[in-house]
Amino acid sequence: MSLKPISFSCRIYGILIENKKVLMTRSRFIDREFVNFPGGGVEIGESPEDALIREYQEETGLSIKIGKILFSSQKLHLSTQRPIQIVSSFWRVEKTSGKLKENGNNDDVLKLFWAEISSIPKGEMFSSDREFADLLPDLLSSS
Repeated sequence: MSLKPISFSCRIYGILIENKKVLMTRSRFIDREFVNFPGGGVEIGESPEDALIREYQEETGLSIKIGKILFSSQKLHLSTQRPIQIVSSFWRVEKTSGKLKENGNNDDVLKLFWAEISSIPKGEMFSSDREFADLLPDLLSSS
């Protein structure tokens, strides 16, 4: 069930690829467990790049270098949890330092894991993340 939106949530995610696998999170929001990519919300007064660096560090323990934008939402995505419309951007990132928090961040991220790009668990994703995940193999081959 989607609620009629009364505001936007600008989301930003980092796509880290190692050994042909992508880093993913298993997270919890309100009462729903789901899978997505490391990242999160852009705060008022914060640039998307600063938000991605902050969110990536909070969720993964890694410092990153931001690369090119791979994708931004093209479809309408309404939250099933809150009355918001979600607009997401996905950026290629490279690890520069840090130790991966495989067991999560003791907050919303329950654990981190690596997934084969062809085997991303799309059935466990919100529609805004699934829209990108469906295109990821083609986006990577053209980059």
